[in-house]
This record gives sequence, structure tokens and C-alpha cells, in this order.
Amino acid sequence: MKRIPDFDENNIIFSFGAISDVHITGGDDDSEMKFRRALRQLRAKAKNGLDAMLFVGDLINSRDEKQLVKFKEIYDSEMQPVVPIMYCLGNWHDLFWGDENQLKMEKYFYDCLGAEHFAFDTDLDAAQRANRHAVIKGQHIIAMTPISIAPIRYGDDAKKWLSDILEKITAEEPEKKIFFITHPMIHNTCYGSLLGDEWDTADLTPVLSKYPNVITFGGHLHYPINDERSIMQKKFTSIGCGAVRYMAIEHGPDGNGYMYERGYVVQYGYRFSQGLLCEVDANQHVRVTRMDFYNDKIIKTPWVIGDGLDTYREDRKDEARAPYFSVSAELSLEKGEDERGQKTYFLCFDAAGDDDMVHHYRITADVGGDRLISKTLISDFFRHGDPADMEKKYRVDLCDLPEGEVKISVTAVNSWDKESRALEKTFSI
Repeated sequence: MKRIPDFDENNIIFSFGAISDVHITGGDDDSEMKFRRALRQLRAKAKNGLDAMLFVGDLINSRDEKQLVKFKEIYDSEMQPVVPIMYCLGNWHDLFWGDENQLKMEKYFYDCLGAEHFAFDTDLDAAQRANRHAVIKGQHIIAMTPISIAPIRYGDDAKKWLSDILEKITAEEPEKKIFFITHPMIHNTCYGSLLGDEWDTADLTPVLSKYPNVITFGGHLHYPINDERSIMQKKFTSIGCGAVRYMAIEHGPDGNGYMYERGYVVQYGYRFSQGLLCEVDANQHVRVTRMDFYNDKIIKTPWVIGDGLDTYREDRKDEARAPYFSVSAELSLEKGEDERGQKTYFLCFDAAGDDDMVHHYRITADVGGDRLISKTLISDFFRHGDPADMEKKYRVDLCDLPEGEVKISVTAVNSWDKESRALEKTFSI
């Protein structure tokens, strides 16, 4: 097990919130309430107060200027004295990357938010294009907004602008961490970054890979940050921010979907709101506290990013143990009716254990050697800051089963694709 770097709790020099996908609508829904709760909890948790707020895209929901006015109204009422906003813009919701109106919307964000939020920027011309470099309390924050989608691109001028800034910072202050935000995930880094061209980007990888002192923050996917793959260290450090408004998940193994999944949003996906509190100590070590705003709880233990890139690498998979069912774990079937009144069987089984958490369960039913059912059930890991609070038993609607001998198997799978032994039983129907 890799040693977690030290963090000097008594010498915090910089604190910021990093949140994504707020999706303010201005309507009568939960978006305002979730935004306010996130801001209040971040302020309460920040020991020395907040020095900045990083918004990793999708501040609003449908490219409506009134929604941005509402966003600012809420923020100003919750953040007094003013805490500077650093933001990048998301696709579809804030604006359309590559659309003829992109310039107009970028300028509107700049004008609407107000000069106080750009007081620390080093390049106001770039800031009007939602590409920003700010220095706050000696810490560097960079934000970039793409100019096209599928594939996601940033433009040669913008990439040179980024490269020049990173080179200058590293030459002058090599000990400093550099915080970088952009809405899409950087390709093949942390959880969700292999979803495809509209969701992640490799366009910045050649630049970012030269600077191990960079920490990137991505959004767009709404993936739960309970999953330890949400931080990954390769050539630099990458972190997913989760989402304030609602949760989504990958579309199941092999793209077949999870049970109780609607598109990429799972059942109860709106009973969810997450984000990050990041603190920097005098040694330039960074503590990242994952926050469950919906339940007002902390998620697991904080990540601490030290001087190197050895703590949160992919080889954590090699150290992870497989899930396990206890020797007393049971499977059972219950006859009943589904929500439409149709006859069905419900499969009940005891949850598996894991040294971290079970991500999903693979369920099969065979009749006479033929596969009748093959389903995957997402666990409830995203609803609990502490994995110990996850469901102890599951009840799953299978379907109406045929007469005869039915062999049912349940296998637990964790985030690192480690599998339990199968929990199996044959039932006479």
C-alpha cells in the first residue's frame, strides 16, 4: 500500500472549492437549492475560509442569459465577502462549442459575472474567451474552454497560450502546483475518461504531460467521486469533480446498461450532489476532501497530493483485493408483481464485502444450460460517503421465470474489475 503524503493541517495557505455541473435553470426545481447547499457546506468546511471557487463548466442549464443572472444572484448572496470565481464553459448547457454564437456567450459570461471576479487574471483578453490564468495568493489557476466538439479541440493559439504559461510558471516557480480546469475529461486519465470524443479530449495531453506539477479538474460526466478511480496520476494528476445537480454513470459493462438505469442516469440519480474542497499547505501538498452535499457528509478519506506522482497511479488495481461473499451469504426468490402488476420473481441476496466498495453485481440465470437472464446491477455506492453504510441486502426484479430448474448466479465486481466467487443456487420453479 502506498504511503499517503503528509499534509500540514496547521499551515494551510490556500483553499478553494472545485465543483462542476451546477445546471442552474432559474425554475422551480432543485437546482438553486443544491447550489446554495454546496456553497454553504464548502464555506463551513474550509478551515481558513475560501480563497477561490472553481466552476468546471455547465454553470447554467440551457444557454439562457437569465439563468446566468440567477446563478450570479445566488452566488453573490451566499459568498460575501466576494470569493473570486474561476470558470471554464461547458458544452450544450453554457454554450455550443464551435457554434457561431460561442463568442457572444463567452463575452456574456465575462460581462455578467463582473470585474471583481477577474481582478486576479493576467490576461483579460483571453478571459473574455473563457480562457483564464489567475494568480490568487501566489497560486496559479488556469481555465480553458474548447472551440469544437467530436473531437473536442482547443485551437492552436490557445494551446500555445497554455504552453507558454506553464513553461513560465515552472521555470520561475518549479515548486508550485498548477491547478487547471476544463469541462471535458482529459482522455485516459481518471474515471470516465474513455467514454468517447464528445466527453473526453486528448488535444491538451501533449502540453500537460510535460508538467507533473499540474493538477487537472474535469466535469461533464457527472460520475460519482466515491470511486477511487476519480483521481489518477500519470504524467500529471487528474481529478473528477462529480456533479452538483445529478449523477450519471457509464452505460454498464459492454455498453449493455445497468438495471434501473435511464440512459446514463441511474434511478435516484437526483438524490445526489457532490464536489471538492481543496487545500494547499506551505509545502505545496494538496488535500482534496470529497463532499456529499446532498447528505452533508464527507466521502471516505481525503486524497493528499504530495511532491511526486506515485500515490494514485493505475497500479492501485494490482493492490486491490477481490470482493467476497461471506460464508453465510444467501440467495432467495420471492414471487410477486412488478410495478405494472405483471407476475415476476424478485431475487434477494446478501451484499458482498470489499476492502473498498462493490461497484456492481453481475446476475445470470440459466435453464437447461441456456442463458435466460444476464443483467448487471449497479450498487448503491454513490449514495454513501462511508461504504460501510451501503445496502446489506439487495432485492432485484428478475422477470417471470419458466418452470423447471433455474440456476442463478451473482458475482460482485469492484471498481478495479476484481471479481468475487459466484454466489449460486438452483431453484425449482
